[in-house]
Amino acid sequence: MKNISNELSLRFGAKRRNVILIVSDEHRADSCGCYGSPIRQVDGRSPTPALDALAAGGVRFDAMYCASPLSAPSRAAYMTGMYPHTTTALHHKMQRREAGLTRFPGVLDGIPGMGHYFREAGYRTAAIGKMHVHGECVDGWDLGFDERELRFYTQFPGNHYADLKDGDLNRRYREIPPYLKMTYREIDPVRFSRAPEGLTVARNGENQHYLETLIEHEDEVYDMLVTDRSLDFIDRQTRDQTPFFIHVGLEKPHRPWTVPQSYLDRFNPDEMPLPDTIAEWREKGHFPFAQTWCHTETVDDEARRAIAAYSACVAEIDDCVERIVAKCEALGILDNTIILYTSDHGESLYDYGLIEKHNMLEPSAQVPFILHAPWCLPAGAVVRAPASLIDILPTLCDMAGVQGSDAFEGMSLLETVAGKQDPDRLVFSEFYEAGSGTRPNEFLPVRMGLNAACKYVYTHAAADQLYARDQDGPEPENNLAFDPAHEAAVSRMRLCTLDAWELDEYPQLSAEIDVKADGVHLHWEVAAPDARYDVYRAARPDPRHARRIAGGIRDLSYTDPSPADGVVYYWVLGHYALTRPFTDPQGKRRYGSLLVTTEAYPRSLPITPCMRVEIRDGWRGRFEYSPLLSSTLFDLPWIHIGMPPDVTPQRAEITGPVTLLTPRPQTGAYAFSAELQTEVPGKNPGDTLKLLVNYQNMHHYYLIGFNQDGTLGIWRQRGEIAQEELGRKNIAGADVTKPHILRVAMKGESLLVALNGETVLDVTDPDPLPPGRAGFEAPLHLKAASISMIHLEPLA
Repeated sequence: MKNISNELSLRFGAKRRNVILIVSDEHRADSCGCYGSPIRQVDGRSPTPALDALAAGGVRFDAMYCASPLSAPSRAAYMTGMYPHTTTALHHKMQRREAGLTRFPGVLDGIPGMGHYFREAGYRTAAIGKMHVHGECVDGWDLGFDERELRFYTQFPGNHYADLKDGDLNRRYREIPPYLKMTYREIDPVRFSRAPEGLTVARNGENQHYLETLIEHEDEVYDMLVTDRSLDFIDRQTRDQTPFFIHVGLEKPHRPWTVPQSYLDRFNPDEMPLPDTIAEWREKGHFPFAQTWCHTETVDDEARRAIAAYSACVAEIDDCVERIVAKCEALGILDNTIILYTSDHGESLYDYGLIEKHNMLEPSAQVPFILHAPWCLPAGAVVRAPASLIDILPTLCDMAGVQGSDAFEGMSLLETVAGKQDPDRLVFSEFYEAGSGTRPNEFLPVRMGLNAACKYVYTHAAADQLYARDQDGPEPENNLAFDPAHEAAVSRMRLCTLDAWELDEYPQLSAEIDVKADGVHLHWEVAAPDARYDVYRAARPDPRHARRIAGGIRDLSYTDPSPADGVVYYWVLGHYALTRPFTDPQGKRRYGSLLVTTEAYPRSLPITPCMRVEIRDGWRGRFEYSPLLSSTLFDLPWIHIGMPPDVTPQRAEITGPVTLLTPRPQTGAYAFSAELQTEVPGKNPGDTLKLLVNYQNMHHYYLIGFNQDGTLGIWRQRGEIAQEELGRKNIAGADVTKPHILRVAMKGESLLVALNGETVLDVTDPDPLPPGRAGFEAPLHLKAASISMIHLEPLA
């Protein structure tokens, strides 16, 4: 980790600084007065006077981006100083369940959490409120925090918001059953007398009717309780004269946009400005790079009320910040305390007719970021250089004089404040969840690369996006990637954005290199039918300084006749053949006849690893993607999502939820078999080890195996929760805790299942999943199982 400059170091002195990190949820930057919000409270004040004051006394970052426009991956990233693909915490949920039930898939074992660095340095550490980092609270993993309270989403029995009032506060706050389908007047006819007759909680999802929270007492609202307990921690540590680090996890302005009536009274919905683009998709069509469900029908007065409700949620957060700052002033520690305010991602809030996040447009990807430390930072400064939330941890370590880690992918922002940042710096944001308009049923790898000049977005199997950062007008209408004049810029940004991006489920392309007298011969794996390829070369392993030496190649080989002496680095970059315009569910085409998506869906990223080559005759090398979560069983390689199996050459022991997969999809017809034994099943009938075939993503695959009632079945996973039974047979005397050999043959629409050598099920699926990965699934509550005698073979 880079230390701050000597000039800044001299300004710190030897005094140990306290740290207060305040992180809200889904707070878009321009809803703050200091970021230019046009919204005013009824008394004329900004919606965020406390944050405005904090910015006036500190530094405001105008180009701060989340590491993922999705809570759990973004939070794991800033909590570790590493991008989501590095932490391997890519998903919002684990096996379709909330965080906190299992250790994986979450932050890779061995990566310390944020509190670790400060606890090691002698700080008292705490994390009060929302965290939502997968794996926290499991097996003693505490992210380095001595005190943890009031979790939300993350399961933490005894220290969860849901533990208050037998869970009723949580149910009211989140507006979940039993309240979701109840009418407001049924819940409380006095408090909700203004609610339209028959209006249910479920039909007011964006608070279009401007109704207060279901919680009956304001001091029981989640963020109020989090702030109260945070103030108690700050007070105790100050009295004990102990340096402290606290993560204050506030939950608003995340939906539902319902708050106590006193905050709603601060805003006049009739005065709320609406985005110019709020209803554009109705005429132009969906924005293909956002999820279809994020396009909302809410417009006009309903949207004004919803925006006022969101602003009221922001005001609630601002009051919490004000209380924390006031406590520091009252205790006399404000001038010795680093205060940082930010959010995990933004909120679309009707820009382009969208709600939520899940995309790389500015309202979703950009976040507020205010850093206050009056002894060393200039008051009222504004930083416009690109930065990332993964910079939080190295920055706070740097400011507090705490030893960080060389593994940090973020950087300290102190030199950025001083105007010394690398002008070529790229920051990234990643999204890997269920689909966009282009591929609604896929888990879609999306990555943004952004520098001072432009923003590039890679969407798997779809058109590129390239936006000039100084452009006028809305981003969706100014995609430079559709203009052939910007082809070279698109290719370079794609190279820089995809380089070193590690996704086990979407491996990079394999390649071989031979150095001969006539040059360097490169050969590589096909990215997709009809793809074209660019070849880049550099003197060092930094794609920003690479030169394109060949472009538009249709073959899978190229010879570089004039490499430099010594060591040279190569990349091969693929470009898919776009074959289809985008037509939304209403039959409209936002981009007309422009080609936006591919016909096939590739299962690899279109780039090779960075290839280090020694320029001498006879040198040879093969370059393949190395999975982050991998194992070898029966001489076959596997990747895993979940608890890593205990593997010997002939056996795998399973001790928790995991999905084991072949690293590459199968092609054509194949058979897959193994000996399975579910030694300790889970609590549900289906909590047994099963074969898995034609895996497309974690929402689409076939399962074959026993349930505890002796049913041998074939199920098709359809979406996040639903499973469809395709066939079953009751096996007399079956005992899933005993070893048994299952074999499934996949051939087109046919699934043929054999048990211990005898054919048991012959099922036809008229709409079959295409060939995919094969493997195993151990569900969430399974305790112990084993796998042996694995065999995978192609069929004629």
